[in-house]
Amino acid sequence: MSFISIADPMAKIRAACQRGASVYYINPRRIESASPKTGEVIQILPDTDLYLMAALLHEIDALGRFDEAVLRDHGKHVRELRDCIAPYSAEAVAEVVGLRADHIRSLADEFSAAKRAAVHMSTGVNMGRHGTLCYWLLQMLSFVTGNLDKPGGNFYSEGFYPAAKAGRVRHDPVFFSTRHGEMRHVRGALAGNLLPDMILEEDNPIRALVVIAGNPLLSVGGEARWRDALETLDLLVVIDLFRNATGEYAHYLLPAADMLERPDINICGLGMQYQPYVQYTDAVVPPAQDRKEEWWILSRLLQKMDLPASLLDQPGHPFGRLEHMMSRHNLTVDSLKASPSGTAVLDTRPIGRFYTDFLQTDDKRVDCCPPLFAEAMTLANQQFQALRQARPDFRLINLRTHYMHNSWYQNVATLKRGKHADNPLHMNPEDMSALGVQEGSNLIVSNAYGQITARAHADDSLRTGVVAMTHGWGNAQTPGLRVANEYPGVNINALLPHGPGSYEKLSNQAFMSGVPVAIQKG
Repeated sequence: MSFISIADPMAKIRAACQRGASVYYINPRRIESASPKTGEVIQILPDTDLYLMAALLHEIDALGRFDEAVLRDHGKHVRELRDCIAPYSAEAVAEVVGLRADHIRSLADEFSAAKRAAVHMSTGVNMGRHGTLCYWLLQMLSFVTGNLDKPGGNFYSEGFYPAAKAGRVRHDPVFFSTRHGEMRHVRGALAGNLLPDMILEEDNPIRALVVIAGNPLLSVGGEARWRDALETLDLLVVIDLFRNATGEYAHYLLPAADMLERPDINICGLGMQYQPYVQYTDAVVPPAQDRKEEWWILSRLLQKMDLPASLLDQPGHPFGRLEHMMSRHNLTVDSLKASPSGTAVLDTRPIGRFYTDFLQTDDKRVDCCPPLFAEAMTLANQQFQALRQARPDFRLINLRTHYMHNSWYQNVATLKRGKHADNPLHMNPEDMSALGVQEGSNLIVSNAYGQITARAHADDSLRTGVVAMTHGWGNAQTPGLRVANEYPGVNINALLPHGPGSYEKLSNQAFMSGVPVAIQKG
């Protein structure tokens, strides 16, 4: 069992399958990555990943395959982990996750018996109700089976700069009380789902907002409340490459230099580099209409407010912090420019250093069940019991296509053609037949948060009980974007929870996938 994330990952996965590896994709839909040459899709019900992973751990422990030597040498709170997974046997979770109990036991047996095994999780699971707990149990699957920091298992990729310290937990209180409920700063950030409430509150409301490369009006739940909030702002500045619905409310709409108009150093993929490297790329073309980079725009605003703006006042060095990060390898921007393709490939040892170099706990032991998770686990168990009593008729997940990435391409005429002129509701043909609807039929999709009308589209890649829509649409009220307004589509986020209680407290991530909905003929 294997999942590898490096350059051209599918080639690596095909090669692994050819050598006899078993690769499984856990997903509510048959995704494009899966094929007879790259692995098998196991279609789980959305937003139940936590319970599947708890069951896998439960069954692996029942098989006696926890690596007791690894737990003894590197773990703590192991008893508490076992207590957490105790209620989640394969039989207990089978109906909730939508898989047979024997299938779950077989997966647990195969994973724990494999000489080498790795697990990976990405965007989608973190958008459910229990993203942090899901990532925790995923790491536990690797750790308790002895696959963490081992060849063929999971390891920490440091890239050209180890960012492990960013995950260090403080010992002072994590949560604090507010009029919007108990909250937490996550690296200085608060829950975006609460921003309209903070703008519209009577006492000490937010009066000014700067939005950079975002479209919260259509990207966050509660569009109507967002419109009310944006209209009350004294100042809204939007900095972006493309116009969008949020920008229609802006007092100042500032165009930023795009990716070909500015120099760059790769930093976004630090944790996904199998072979660490750092690359500098220069601007390819001059900025159109004298567009500026975001750092320049923000620094200029600071200057105009008589506040320090070191990057322009001194002048500073925009790559200064990155040069500090690269200094551990004796690299600078100038040395990268002089390197072939602006690239330095680094000779680091990725495996065998986790417990000594990267683990951030004070005692250098893996906390198998952090006390911070106790409240979240209680809530997860309550929701599990509710799902055992009654399952939603349908659960809504998001889609992305080559013709719409978030909402960036909503006003591009060449991408609005044929079947890509709107965003229908994808449904399994069996579900359509049960509802008595046909291709193109109008459907009313609703829940406690909103209601939309969408066109039905048959999609046998979805398991029954799961529906999907492409997000980033919904420009019926955006007259300034001619193409987007002509092909408005439907805003899927009108159905998303918003306000207090609509996000996971541990991470501030909004609940956006696997959302229960009801569907009837339009």
